[in-house]
Amino acid sequence: MYLPKEDPGWDPNTSERLKRVKEYQKLILYGIQHGVQKPKNLSKLYEVRQGDKETLSAFYERLCELENGQICYDPEDDSNSKLFNMLFIGQAAADIRKKLQKVEGVDGMTISQLLSIAYKLHIPPETAWKAQICLLTEKDPNEEMNISEEVLNAVIPLAWASKIPGQAKNVTPVKIELKPEAQPVRKKQHPIKLEARKGSEPIISSFLEHGLLRECQSELNTPILPVKKPHSSEYRLVQDLREINARTVDVHPVVPNPYTLLTTIPNSNTYFTVLDLKDAAFCIPVDEQSQTIFAFEWENPSTGRKTQLCWTVLPQGFKNSPTFFGNTLAKELELWQNGHDAVPLLQYVDDLLIGSDSYEACLEATISLLNFLGLAGYRVSKKKAQLEKKKVQYMGFEITKGQRELSTERKEVICRIAVPTSKKQLRGFLGMAGWCPLWIPNFGLIAKLLYAAVKGPEGVLEWTPECRKSFDEIKRKLMEASALGLLNLRKPFQLYVHERQQVALGVLTQKLRSWKRPVGYFSKQLVEVSKGWPTCLRAVAATATLIEESRKLTLGQPITVFVPHAVSSPLENKGHHWISPSRVAKYQAVLLEQDDVVISLTSALNPATLLPISEFGELHHDCLTTVEQVYSSRPDLRDKPLSNAELELFTDGSIFMLEGRQKAGYAVVTHTQALEAKSLPSNTSAQKAELVALTQALELSQGKRVNIYTDSKYAFGVVHAHGAIWKERGLLSSHGTLIKYGTEKTSYRQSFN
Repeated sequence: MYLPKEDPGWDPNTSERLKRVKEYQKLILYGIQHGVQKPKNLSKLYEVRQGDKETLSAFYERLCELENGQICYDPEDDSNSKLFNMLFIGQAAADIRKKLQKVEGVDGMTISQLLSIAYKLHIPPETAWKAQICLLTEKDPNEEMNISEEVLNAVIPLAWASKIPGQAKNVTPVKIELKPEAQPVRKKQHPIKLEARKGSEPIISSFLEHGLLRECQSELNTPILPVKKPHSSEYRLVQDLREINARTVDVHPVVPNPYTLLTTIPNSNTYFTVLDLKDAAFCIPVDEQSQTIFAFEWENPSTGRKTQLCWTVLPQGFKNSPTFFGNTLAKELELWQNGHDAVPLLQYVDDLLIGSDSYEACLEATISLLNFLGLAGYRVSKKKAQLEKKKVQYMGFEITKGQRELSTERKEVICRIAVPTSKKQLRGFLGMAGWCPLWIPNFGLIAKLLYAAVKGPEGVLEWTPECRKSFDEIKRKLMEASALGLLNLRKPFQLYVHERQQVALGVLTQKLRSWKRPVGYFSKQLVEVSKGWPTCLRAVAATATLIEESRKLTLGQPITVFVPHAVSSPLENKGHHWISPSRVAKYQAVLLEQDDVVISLTSALNPATLLPISEFGELHHDCLTTVEQVYSSRPDLRDKPLSNAELELFTDGSIFMLEGRQKAGYAVVTHTQALEAKSLPSNTSAQKAELVALTQALELSQGKRVNIYTDSKYAFGVVHAHGAIWKERGLLSSHGTLIKYGTEKTSYRQSFN
């Protein structure tokens, strides 16, 4: 609409002009109402006074909540610090007010400084008697939480989790997108017992009060299920979001790899702090248009009123909540990390770890990080905080100076698992144990039968005595697992590799004085196609596989690989008979063309430790000779002509078109005559014809020294390489299916005997 700056002279007696005048009046009123700043009613702030039994933390949070919510004053803004300090001192309890009024320069202090002094001066009346007779108590509450008074006094109360949830302040609300073809989810609410609804009412009321939930009207609805907490009368609210998860767009989870995360801890760190953020997902707001996606039905047990509620923050159980939160927190932590380059900071979703070489540096970084998180709107669990400790638990691992080991709790949880009776239960066991292979030598070899048992469609689990033995062996190895050294990226690494039963086994070490200290055990199932390869070529595959695995930990540092095989010779001279060109190129790139990898020979490895019996020594075998002697179709087979042959034969098999019809045939000839030439069925392929020709040549030369020539690379490979593979694994392809021309290949094998 056109808005004139001067009197337009509109005549209100005409309907069109009158309409413009009315609209213009409305716009002027709207501008006055929204453009003029309203006076702030400070009287409500002066009504907030500390109660007789109210703690400083509760009083501070109540004052901040009122300022942020009703008065539109930001208590953390420097321009408002004097007003806030005046309110805090003037309306605190009498004992603390008198003490603070005696402190010099209190008006010019920051909020953090004021709170720090207030906590030092204040002893709540209800705990005064504890301070006097603390030596008689069994345990100091602060010791129970492992938080020192120095930290409590220096950290703002907002950093700690309380009944008031956190809310990230520098975050853009998250937009949730449904898949284009997704249909609305309308699942009815299941009946909930009155006891469960009454138990959930305080939770719902608290979430509504603090804005985590709001009333709505949505075409979508998913059910909730209050779940009673164990050994408690309290409930927790669970929403079935499976249908929502299936209909919302997937977000790629940019989450650190637990496998490599701990490698970033410097070997010299002695003191550590671990923080766990409370109700992390609730800190991230959801865009208003996306909130109704998470709607659910709620019946108030007190009033009987039914309504729909929806989340204004990321709900627990939503598939993308950890990713959205982790990415948001990581972005904010970059600001803190920029000022603390010397302190390593590890983040795995809502679990944080920092380390330092000294207690003082760790304490300073801990206080700084806690204050940063509190001011950013996050809340840290006091109960789970581990501050300035020489030994901490992080992600199920115990971290100390220079080493990491599996926590006792994790070991016990896995070892308490009963013998599985279904494939689902066995997969659960392997999933939990699969987090620990770095600590278990030969894990892949031990678990090989168990992984085979869960393959195929769901059905009865074939539980053999061998499976039970492997199951018990994993538990035993887990309880015996020793600590692994933390990686020192300033030192070179040694990788010892062995192959057994198609499993690549290895141990990565670093030298600690003269001791080879393990930093990780590896066990990796080789590709299915390697079944039937010569042992020396399987060692090539195992070495390349474990070099790639170890690089995830070494981060480009030099690796000396010790292996009891001359891996380069069989790969370059005989590898093309068994291995595809693309795989040969891959192995060559990993083994021979990397600046950070040096291959060294070792005589033999101890099967128990995978470490060498003697680090350097001559091999017990020649890989090229072994490949030629053991893996030929017969011991006297050669790939070069014999000088004293009794007979020389030439074979050929082919197909061609004659008058629109396919013809097939084969021939076996000498230099002077055709010994055999016959036609084959019209549906015969060229490869099959070559095999028939080769088989007939073998039959014709039985009992003689013979040179047989063929122009078929396929037939040549069948004789010199593939025959040994089929002898090992049967007439099966790398995928476990029957190979082509099995009958002809069986005939050819019989002709060699």
